Amino acid sequence: MVATLTHEFTSTARKDGRWWVVQCDQYPGAISQVARLDQAQEHQREAIGFVAGLPQETIAVTVRAVLDPAITLEMEEADRLRKEAESAAELSAERRRHAARAMKEAGLTVRDIGTVLHVSHQRAHQLLNA
Repeated sequence: MVATLTHEFTSTARKDGRWWVVQCDQYPGAISQVARLDQAQEHQREAIGFVAGLPQETIAVTVRAVLDPAITLEMEEADRLRKEAESAAELSAERRRHAARAMKEAGLTVRDIGTVLHVSHQRAHQLLNA
């Protein structure tokens, strides 16, 4: 019989020299040390299982890395810009579809629409049918 994940934990990772020190927020005694952050989750499952007396296969761990505030600000700004770019890309695609339909209603061929939009006629066809 396979155990299902029933226990969720969060752990905080802090860089200390060449190591990451990872500590469970719910069980502060569950501490592990890893060379790479991608190893933290598995090591924390083991540490939490030992401290909490739970089978490792029932433990899910979310690891949060604590970084220099300047780096965190850069990451947050990058995330904000990515979301803004995704939103702009969606709006751009919608506007291109509207433009393609308007060109079709104005009597342009699918090939001409593709040329005007700088896309293949196949892509122009997709825009018209989206």
